Amino acid sequence: MKLKVLVVDDAAFVRDLVKKAVRDTYPGCELHEATDGRKALKLMNQREFNLVLCDWEMPEMSGIEVLEWMRADQRYKKTPFMMITSRGDRDHVMKAVQTGVSDYIGKPFTRENFVAKVSKVVAKHLGVKPGQGPATPGAGTGLGGGSADLLTGGQAPAPAAAHDLGGASVLMGGAGSSSASKPGGSNDATAKAAAKPAPKAAAKPAKGGKAKGVASVRFGSGSSAKLVLKDINLQEMLGVFRREGPLPALLEPAVIDIVDQDNGDVARINGYVRMMQAQEAHPDAETIQMLIRYVDDDSQKLEVLSRFIARVR
Repeated sequence: MKLKVLVVDDAAFVRDLVKKAVRDTYPGCELHEATDGRKALKLMNQREFNLVLCDWEMPEMSGIEVLEWMRADQRYKKTPFMMITSRGDRDHVMKAVQTGVSDYIGKPFTRENFVAKVSKVVAKHLGVKPGQGPATPGAGTGLGGGSADLLTGGQAPAPAAAHDLGGASVLMGGAGSSSASKPGGSNDATAKAAAKPAPKAAAKPAKGGKAKGVASVRFGSGSSAKLVLKDINLQEMLGVFRREGPLPALLEPAVIDIVDQDNGDVARINGYVRMMQAQEAHPDAETIQMLIRYVDDDSQKLEVLSRFIARVR
């Protein structure tokens, strides 16, 4: 069976992650993408898909609404649907299960976790194993590598990529980051995203400047940090945290929880680690400066983020 996969997410960065992992795991599969639920429905009415990988929070039409539509349509009543989202609380998981989700993975996630989930869903519902399909030149198995490998196709970032944030060496991230140096191909879309210059608003905060609030950050490898913000804008945030274990990898996916103090709303902003820099001049530095670039285009999330920025700046 040839896999015909629809990837639905409003963040191009996340779509690129998912598409590369699926393409490497199932060589020769047919991949399509949509930026929101309404566009996904339009594509599903134009052609048939046998696997849907979909975000929950999207403009126009949410992932749960897409799932409800599919389960009410005879063509897609039994089509495997995997929800990919930063909303991992029990109530949302239960709602997805009751609506008919085939499986669920929370953001941020590692390549290994994602491939394991997709492989399980595809094997169970479609009887297709990883690696089945016509081989493509240079394609990997998709069963190894870390989040940085997924973003760059295995090509290590340039060692001098300090991004004008103080002159110290970029830390590639402790035990969790060895995958960033594996040889391999390239991913033009994500490489270009990582290569864009940082906005001036977040480029060089004054040394010893006053903190602009605290953000909770969760990384794809499973670790987390309380980031004391030094600067923030609508594209990225810069802050420092105290190292308590292995560092996240450069380019590792991350989710930032931003709380709107006025009404208690939580915006879970998807992003990736763009830069890390030691604040002390020795290998075991405990204080790390980090730059996180957002990848979300959701207007509601950005509205909450805007209110948070207005309060802390």
